[in-house]
Amino acid sequence: MGYKASPEILQIITSAIAGATTVVHPLWAAPPLVRIDVWIDNIRIAGSKSDVTLWEAQVHRNADGRHATMGEGRESGATQYTFLGVRFDHAHRAVSLSEKFFRSVRAMPALNSSTIAEMELMASRFLYAAAIFDTRLCDYYVFRKVVRRRLSALNRGIVQETSPANLPPSAVGLGERLRHIIENNRKRIIKPTEKASAAIIADASLHG
Repeated sequence: MGYKASPEILQIITSAIAGATTVVHPLWAAPPLVRIDVWIDNIRIAGSKSDVTLWEAQVHRNADGRHATMGEGRESGATQYTFLGVRFDHAHRAVSLSEKFFRSVRAMPALNSSTIAEMELMASRFLYAAAIFDTRLCDYYVFRKVVRRRLSALNRGIVQETSPANLPPSAVGLGERLRHIIENNRKRIIKPTEKASAAIIADASLHG
């Protein structure tokens, strides 16, 4: 369906199929004890196993009624799964980065030789990973400030995406420290919650 609709439209359509309260009438929305997360054509249904099973069946009925198809990346009743670059482990109440995300970071060039475009990509992934690991970003203020200045210069046409980033040693050191945290990819224990499972539906499509 991504080839047939813009990401914004696809987000709305997928949210409607999933029964997200942000886009559907309460009468057709997911039950209060079921959490729905949607990102473009990916759906996560989380909650107790029985609630998830019931609502997953409803989501498939919603999809069938709209001639939509669900991708092959489907996991039902999972306690360990990958969603949006994060590996969730409900059995051990932990999160870590997915293998794909981890490999993409390891493949990035060194910050002291990166271009503006490469720096922007690395910074965005570093910030995403920092949220997963609950890393204090205030400790990396200098790195973030330098990146912001480089991107501001790009937006004003002073530099190009292919221009060298020319990060100062202090910013490079902080950025590489963040990279080191990511490359360790240690599981972060999350706060204890009620036992839960989830259903993952990837690559929903209206063009089956």
